[in-house]
Amino acid sequence: MIRVLIPTDFSVNSLNALTYAHMLFQEEPVTFTLLHAYEPTALQILGHQTPVRLASLYHSLKVQAIEELESLKEEILIKNEIAHHSYEVVAYGSHLNDEIKSMSDQKIDYIVMGSKGATGLKEIFIGTITHSVISYRHNIPLLVVPEKATFVIPKSIGFATDFEKPYHKEEFEPLLLLTRLWQATIRMVEVYEEHNLNQKQKEHIQDLESLLQEMKYRFHVIPKFSTLENCIHIFDEELQIDLLVMIDYPKSFFEKLMREPVIKKMSFHTSLPFLVLPAHS
Repeated sequence: MIRVLIPTDFSVNSLNALTYAHMLFQEEPVTFTLLHAYEPTALQILGHQTPVRLASLYHSLKVQAIEELESLKEEILIKNEIAHHSYEVVAYGSHLNDEIKSMSDQKIDYIVMGSKGATGLKEIFIGTITHSVISYRHNIPLLVVPEKATFVIPKSIGFATDFEKPYHKEEFEPLLLLTRLWQATIRMVEVYEEHNLNQKQKEHIQDLESLLQEMKYRFHVIPKFSTLENCIHIFDEELQIDLLVMIDYPKSFFEKLMREPVIKKMSFHTSLPFLVLPAHS
């Protein structure tokens, strides 16, 4: 059973992410957790300054959140005919990061969210605190579905790397699962400044080939990108990749080569869904 967390603020973007997740896991038994994090506005707090009134405000917001989540769940059950999908709802009265942290003892296989989705998660795509917010996932893979993305069977999955760091089986499990589900080909794309591989990189490639020995894969090499737009063009158009995967190292090679914080900007430049894998600790 796969467990997928869907943060939602009931916007079009968050619903689009939910639809994408339905299609991506359509052949698998999945429990989807629909999560809405609610917080009172500053104006609401000013109007409810006593403990009793604040408690009443939070109760009211929780009731409203649960009603909206149950309504969404009912709508999904009417439209979604996939019998092996089940749904649960969670309303949380704080910042979304806090709720994700509190769920760390549960086995969540993926978080799937829209590029401008849940309230409380918009910082992932806007502002300078991108990586600090992403760190709250507590080693849960994050699948980002950009605003203009539509589901395409992921027959070609791009994995962007520079072979500078060792690879671990735990990091790759979410990618391998999707690859097996769709009998996909993994296209490993090396982005280089100097094309000659050093001994360390060659050893890491051997380890990677060992991890992927039961999968179909190909290697591609391309020069460093001058802009993020060039990067996306190569992945999306020239290599015809359906899903892009990257490992969220503390300082990704994307940023090193392009001097751009890629993960926080990706959703503004592409309709290509991308999966961010937590780095092995």
